[in-house]
Amino acid sequence: MLLQQENTLTAPFTNGVVAPRTSSEPYDVVVVGGGAAGVGAAIGAKQTAPQSRVLIVESEACLGGAATHRGVLSYCGLYSVEPEPRRAVGSIWTELHSRLVAEGLTFCQHVDPEGLKHVLDDLIASYGIEVLLHCTVVGGERRNGELTAIEVQERRGRRMIRGKAFVDCSGDGDLACHAGASTRYGNHGQVNMGSLATRFGGLINANPTSALWRDAIQAAKVADPALKKIIPRSVGVLIKLPASGDICTYMASAMYDARSSASISAAEKQGRMQAKVYLDILRKLPGHENMYLVSSGPNFGTRESRHINARYQLTEADIFGGQDFEDTVAVGAWYTEWHDGSKEDWPILFREPPEGTFEIPLRCLHSIDTPNLFCAGRCADGDQAASSAIRVMGTALATGQAAGTAAAVRASTDNDPDPQEVRRLLLKHGALLDRHNLVKAVHVEEPEGMNLSHNEALRGH
Repeated sequence: MLLQQENTLTAPFTNGVVAPRTSSEPYDVVVVGGGAAGVGAAIGAKQTAPQSRVLIVESEACLGGAATHRGVLSYCGLYSVEPEPRRAVGSIWTELHSRLVAEGLTFCQHVDPEGLKHVLDDLIASYGIEVLLHCTVVGGERRNGELTAIEVQERRGRRMIRGKAFVDCSGDGDLACHAGASTRYGNHGQVNMGSLATRFGGLINANPTSALWRDAIQAAKVADPALKKIIPRSVGVLIKLPASGDICTYMASAMYDARSSASISAAEKQGRMQAKVYLDILRKLPGHENMYLVSSGPNFGTRESRHINARYQLTEADIFGGQDFEDTVAVGAWYTEWHDGSKEDWPILFREPPEGTFEIPLRCLHSIDTPNLFCAGRCADGDQAASSAIRVMGTALATGQAAGTAAAVRASTDNDPDPQEVRRLLLKHGALLDRHNLVKAVHVEEPEGMNLSHNEALRGH
């Protein structure tokens, strides 16, 4: 039987989902990656140009990124890291948070990953943003130095998606790399180590704390020194989900090359083995006898992969020198957080920025060699310390909104966006750009262990 050739990316839906249209029509803005940065970018583009066509291309089965694919259940970077936290991400978080609250799916900045999936579906549909899931970028088309289309692999095969401006929110720099833009892997020959989220249940009658688990794991290592190589880490933050009492932690870790499927496969196996060993140790604690592994991952949590080489690289000196920028488009509000896989016990090194915040300029979100390519989230350009601070999901929402806004301006004018115009539009749509005058937050809930002295508690000492 002959099948009629189809010229659409997907068959049209009628149940409220906005499906991509014909492949021949160019989109105004194409966003690759549907995590926090990608959601922020798509919304930022639509806020700037409501009549524009905006598409999110996502390789996984749902939106949400690390929160839904990698078990990261806390939106870090929403509030300044200081004794009296201040709100650092504006209305882009307010809108998402209000929908989560309405569904009973959030506990301050902690979120239920299953509920987040359908909340993001509804949020994105409300803006008329198109979504293409299960779709991987494998190439691109360039003309006169600009990106004109991306080549994607989807269930029906490979095809081209054309656009006027593009935003790489893939976390791995997939769009930029495969489309021929300038990228690099890691920083200074090093890459921030990744961790496999492990969610444990059966703890209703327990009182788990970071210190309690640390002591039990260290005691097990003393009794059996071979465990030091199997589970180098002895401590991590604990995120408790109130409804179930489940605990999610990030002790299982590995060094791997995020560009290599073979390397990731080995890391996944290693992480699952570590999770099993941790479970066997912790089950011996009072109230932990019925503890079990609810889930791992489902994907390994990559903290650093490719970066786009941008027009400016945010630096450690910028953060700790309190640098102000004329083209600031987002406020960073997280520690520099380096997970060192080269040292014993794989320590986590935290440093708190002055005033608990720092500024992120538009230049570090704009490709150095591809004028209509922007980026956000982990792909943004920062040195080793700066990239470890700007990568978190709360900050990614803000850099995403900024990159999407700039991309929409670029798509409509065919010129580099004026940074002051981008700032004006961001402020119009509720972004927070003045780190010196942020409003004090009413209450901020932190994961267990994050309120300890980081360089001591999280090292396992």
